[in-house]
Amino acid sequence: MQVKKKWTRTAGITAAGLCLTGLGVIGGIAIAAPSGSQAPYARAGALVNADGTVVHSKNVSEVTKPAGHNYCVRINDDDIDLSRALVTATPRDGISTSIRAIAGGCANGRGVLVGTYDTTNHGRAAGFYLAVL
Repeated sequence: MQVKKKWTRTAGITAAGLCLTGLGVIGGIAIAAPSGSQAPYARAGALVNADGTVVHSKNVSEVTKPAGHNYCVRINDDDIDLSRALVTATPRDGISTSIRAIAGGCANGRGVLVGTYDTTNHGRAAGFYLAVL
C-alpha cells in the first residue's frame, strides 16, 4: 500500500510541474508582465495593439504599420533565424479576427509580417499576440 501512495504522490508532483510549465508558456505568450515580457520559452514576442503600439515585448525593436491591417514586427536578436523559427500569432481583439503571420516577411528578412482580417477575409486592424519560438 505504501508503494502505491508514493507513486501517486510522484505522479501528482509531476502533473503539477507540467501544469506550472504550461502556465509559464501560456503566460509568456500572453505577455502579461507590467514592466516587460515574461516569456522564458519564447525567443521573441510582443503584445501589439490595433494601432501598432507595443504593450510588452521581448527581443522586438519596433512595430511598424505599412498598411491598415498589416504590421511589421522587427526582431532585434541576430541569433534568431526566422527561416527556421516557429512563429505563432493570436488575435487579441476577439474571435472574429483571423491572422496571418509570415516569418521573415518584412524588415529585410528580420521581421514578422502580421496581417489581421475579419470573418469575411477583409483586412481589419486588430491587436494580437506574437510569439517566436
